[in-house]
Amino acid sequence: MSTHLRFATEILSRLGEELIPHPDLGVIELVRNAYDADASRCTVTLHNATTPGGTLVVEDDGDGMTADDIREGFLLIGRSPKIVRPLTEGGRRKVGEKGLGRLAALRLGHQVELVTRPRSQPGVAHVLHIDWAAYESASSIDAVELTVETKPSEQGPGTSITVHRLRQGFAESEMERLGRAMRLLTGFFDDEDSGFDAVLHAPQFKRISEAVSKGFFDEHEYKLVAQLDENGQAYASLYNWKGEVIAQGDHGEVAQTKSQGHFQVPMMYHAPAASFELWMFTLNKESFDQRHSLRKHSDLRPWLRIVGGVHLFNRGLRVHPYGDPGFDWLDLNLLRVRSPEHRPSTNTSVGRVSIDDPENMLVPKTDRQGFQENMAFLELRHFAARATDWAARARLSLRETHRTGGAATARKEKQEADRKVDDVLQSLPPLQRQKVSELVSTQDRLIKELERDRLLYRSLATVGISTAVFAHESIGSAGGLGQDLETIERRARSILGSEMYGDRIEKVLTRARNTATSIHSFAKLPLRMLRRSKRRAKVVDINDTCREFVEMFGGYLADWHIQLDLDLCGEPARVLTPAADVESIYANLVINAARSFSRATDATRDRVVLIRTRADETSVSINVADSGPGISGISLKDIWLPGEGSTADGTGLGLTIVKDIVADLHGKKTVLEDGELTVEKNGELGGASFKIILPRQADPQ
Repeated sequence: MSTHLRFATEILSRLGEELIPHPDLGVIELVRNAYDADASRCTVTLHNATTPGGTLVVEDDGDGMTADDIREGFLLIGRSPKIVRPLTEGGRRKVGEKGLGRLAALRLGHQVELVTRPRSQPGVAHVLHIDWAAYESASSIDAVELTVETKPSEQGPGTSITVHRLRQGFAESEMERLGRAMRLLTGFFDDEDSGFDAVLHAPQFKRISEAVSKGFFDEHEYKLVAQLDENGQAYASLYNWKGEVIAQGDHGEVAQTKSQGHFQVPMMYHAPAASFELWMFTLNKESFDQRHSLRKHSDLRPWLRIVGGVHLFNRGLRVHPYGDPGFDWLDLNLLRVRSPEHRPSTNTSVGRVSIDDPENMLVPKTDRQGFQENMAFLELRHFAARATDWAARARLSLRETHRTGGAATARKEKQEADRKVDDVLQSLPPLQRQKVSELVSTQDRLIKELERDRLLYRSLATVGISTAVFAHESIGSAGGLGQDLETIERRARSILGSEMYGDRIEKVLTRARNTATSIHSFAKLPLRMLRRSKRRAKVVDINDTCREFVEMFGGYLADWHIQLDLDLCGEPARVLTPAADVESIYANLVINAARSFSRATDATRDRVVLIRTRADETSVSINVADSGPGISGISLKDIWLPGEGSTADGTGLGLTIVKDIVADLHGKKTVLEDGELTVEKNGELGGASFKIILPRQADPQ
């Protein structure tokens, strides 16, 4: 007895609605079918569709289908017609796949009506009805008979698909997704002409279309244009906001990547030819003002919320989910965290990767969620990601070119400008001459202050780099020393015996272990503070930061017999600042306190450091006090000056850093005079006492 493979009717739900996770994906597949039919317009209409029982209608003015096309194409699920016929009659390269998305859309309702009028058969229409209830009672798919009815028609060519009695309503979020997908399907870059227009009759589509149509492409700060040719070679150009080319790179530069500390360049990319464009924006009003823009700066951010990110276009149509919110397929946001100044994010840029892929190197996923991550796709993504790397390096190089030697050039230009100003001053009336002279003098003082700060922070940067290198090396050395001391202890106990070991060696080894522990604690501090995440501004609870600081630094204080008392407030004490800044406050004040004990003349006095925090509605405070000898040999006014200090072996920079941090958090310079930063020579514990008041951040976000 002969037989054949059969499919149960349950396979329809497996291949349809269960395989395609969102109903909008199925609708978009019907629109893509209209594109493959050489339609110039496709319209999607939803009637009473917010609740179950509504109707979905998808209409186009394409070539339509003959009865054979319906039987051998529309109803044949799982076979792609583009392999045999990759181009439409109008010359479009087909984007349709295996019909699974179409099946998911058809099964959104209980019944389907297909009416199609083939261009090749004027005056007729072919009608197909599908009642999914018939499949629920059948044992296999082939047991249900479908009939294609042919009747006369006076309408022009095209296809209409109506899905009756929707199983579920389209929620507001789903309508938003569908509206965005429809609007972005054929592009939004003001230069596409696919000859195809997709429209959704819904308020969401109108609202999104109006927002997208504002277009801010000519307001970019930088624009990256990269190409991947048929031979797998990449090259790129970077433009400024004036449209001028400011950098160009060949394959060796654009494809460059760093792996295990070494730069590598692939011989070629094994991916379809592609173009990559990325518009990068600066989200501040000043950039708009400098360009004398006629657009509203406040409209840029909402526009980017809709279109931001890098979208992928295949054969003229956008491919979901690349560029969707939360789908950062090029890791722009991750890379921006590492270098925020010169890299775009999905919130500050919009881009597109365009491919045609005539050899079908990219394979769509069955669930219509983009392409399978085969070698061709991974190479395509690698090309786009490396192009953004190159753009970041180019911007950094340009900045360094302008920065290096900029001060010397500015000095020469200022000398010439001063001579011109003097000439102008001589021609002015006395009163005006005096006012202009005062302005020039004020600017000169500002320049001198900035120059002094620049030199100070250059010195601080050098100290920081040296400290980081020392700390990195010291951690390994201190850990190794601790292990060696443990080995010596075991062997000494074994050779000498416990009694002789305790009398002669134990005290020396204990002191050496404590020293190794202190070195290890000190070494971790600068490395911790230099972490990139610690240098990003965010909402920080000063109590949590204090506990982390004590956990890291408590060992060192205990080794030096310093008692650290904490009196932290019971409520969150939040400030908006990099965590490293709060750690710097604690570190500098506590280290100063610890060092002060070396100057104490009373050896019997307890060594105590107190950290107290408090919070009210508008501010939080940090109080650090010690039981040391207090401040002597320097005035309270001078201790904040860089290079000054109460000890000869200190750097004199710690309190300067604390003052600058507090001033930055308050957004002003007079934190000493206004009482946001105060000091007592002999405070509540007898030694120095510092109190810092910071603006409180009420909202943790």
